[in-house]
Amino acid sequence: MSSAGPEPTPEFAAEMVEAVDRLFKQLDDDELREIALHKLEGYTNEEIANKIGCVLSTIKRRLRLIRKTWQREIANE
Repeated sequence: MSSAGPEPTPEFAAEMVEAVDRLFKQLDDDELREIALHKLEGYTNEEIANKIGCVLSTIKRRLRLIRKTWQREIANE
């Protein structure tokens, strides 16, 4: 990113889109992708549980799985 302003360069933005897309493809379940998206949008775990219709412990467990999956992907880059 350039220090000239707060906006990312088009190249940086394109790289971020590709990186996020690659990470989301590592999640083999639509619900995991939905949870990850809600988390990236800034929702709390409780808000996500309410949106998905499950208990908080399920969201926490699935977020751990998402983190583990993504950490493995990043380590393999």
